[in-house]
Amino acid sequence: MRTLDLRQQQTTVEELLRVARTETVRIVNIEGDEFILEAADAFAREVAELGQGEKFMTFLAERAKASGGLSLEDLERKLAPAEE
Repeated sequence: MRTLDLRQQQTTVEELLRVARTETVRIVNIEGDEFILEAADAFAREVAELGQGEKFMTFLAERAKASGGLSLEDLERKLAPAEE
């Protein structure tokens, strides 16, 4: 990931897009807000890469075996103040 800090250097939109073609760009604007810019298909590539990872797929398989959590009603009862 490449960071472009607009507080320190100015850049054009064309430059941002040129860099984003090949890598994810973290942009810090003049106010210090941060943004991420990447090619539209980058997410699809990342999902495909994760799907090929044995460790991640094992994690998902284990998560799928886990029993469900609390129902909304049970959670509301649990969080409700105790009656005196």
